[in-house]
Amino acid sequence: MTTPRTASWSMLPAGAAQPRSCVLVIGAGMAGLVAARLLHDSGLDVIVLEARRRVGGRVCPDTSLGVALDLGGSWVHGSDDNPLSEWCAALGVELMVTTGDRRLIVDGAIMSYAQMQRRAWRGRMAFDAALRCAEQRARRLAARGQPRAVSLADAAGPVLRAPWLPAFDRRVVAQTVSMGEGVQGAPADRLAIEEWFPNDGFKVNAMPHDGFASLLDDAARDLDIRLGAPVRRLRWSASKVVAETPQGEVVADRCVVTVPVGLLRDGAMAIEPPAPADQRAAVARIGYGDGVLGKIYLRFERRFWPPDVDRFQSLPPSPEGRGVFNAWLSLERETGAPILLSFANGHAAVRFERECDDAQVRDAAMTVLRRLFADVPDPVGVCFTRWLADPWAAGSYSYPAVGSLPEDRAVYSRPLADRVFFAGEATEASDYGTVHAALRSGERAAEAVFRCAIGAAPDRAARPWRFRG
Repeated sequence: MTTPRTASWSMLPAGAAQPRSCVLVIGAGMAGLVAARLLHDSGLDVIVLEARRRVGGRVCPDTSLGVALDLGGSWVHGSDDNPLSEWCAALGVELMVTTGDRRLIVDGAIMSYAQMQRRAWRGRMAFDAALRCAEQRARRLAARGQPRAVSLADAAGPVLRAPWLPAFDRRVVAQTVSMGEGVQGAPADRLAIEEWFPNDGFKVNAMPHDGFASLLDDAARDLDIRLGAPVRRLRWSASKVVAETPQGEVVADRCVVTVPVGLLRDGAMAIEPPAPADQRAAVARIGYGDGVLGKIYLRFERRFWPPDVDRFQSLPPSPEGRGVFNAWLSLERETGAPILLSFANGHAAVRFERECDDAQVRDAAMTVLRRLFADVPDPVGVCFTRWLADPWAAGSYSYPAVGSLPEDRAVYSRPLADRVFFAGEATEASDYGTVHAALRSGERAAEAVFRCAIGAAPDRAARPWRFRG
């Protein structure tokens, strides 16, 4: 049960005079809403321009299957140490932990993850050795100041093709590679080996009950949000910013840009004068849009999977067949409905988006389920995400790309003459690709704008989460 909040998120220190400034926020995703809420409650005039007819951006609450689901960002990663957890607590939103024992159904037999690892010991040792060699090579290149040049595919490919390894071992390695492709939202040949599997994959993860809708509503309340207002061009000078929209120009003192990095890279929103060359080069190198995490929700009339198993996996039939709905999660406890969630990863996810209709994607998922269970009814509802096809996303989230530099995200986030500020998950040096990275980026940008507007450090006491420097 969500408790309505009326508290202010003001950053004004005690006794400070109200600032007189107008700020434009481009994008009403999590980063944009957080920045706008902080600045609005601190006394600044704020206008939010959003291209879509809804708020949330790549956090997308959906009820088409009869319950609240998130088609974009779904999890609070590392929920035991995350500002989103504290925000949920302030709103009375329950967090549902989704970690637990993993059961694997392999060739008709149920085994534990540990049993699978023991059986595939040759493949596991070969893959670990290949990773170490690839990481050493990457460190040598980094020591010479060169861009990331070693991919996960460079390390895993020889192991996946090794004729001396048992087929079972190669399938286990393929599943591990697929997990990396899934959590990073990109194919193995695009993933830099230095960060191929993020730390979030090993943390306690949870879903907000009824999704992120309550948090979006809390951030968006009372804001001047103009939907259906895409910004095609942003002009800035030493004294103002001007956003060009189909409805006309919007003028402000400063601007926070929160659109996905891929849209800036591809020129969907022009900035004039443009950012410095090194900043544009950093934006171009950040991984985005060459891959995607495809999520499919299937609702059934009844539960047919074992009552004591909420997470299960099927090994891919071959290394080449990885990424095709091999990992499954029951959401019955979280939603109260017999719903399964699965994922398409790597090149398979891109193929499903670009070459298959929804019926073909559903059939591919059902083929895997019917390989796992003998009595699988047809689903009564299906929802498959298509973030690559979304013109205002063109991808799911950023990832560590081959060819990028470790400092690219810091360079990307650099303001333009204290007039144009950048936020969004891709501007964060750590935990990028997550909802809490978007939150922190919006907070960072809002604080920077506040300092320019009022000339004082912001007060952090009023936020619904504890500040974690």
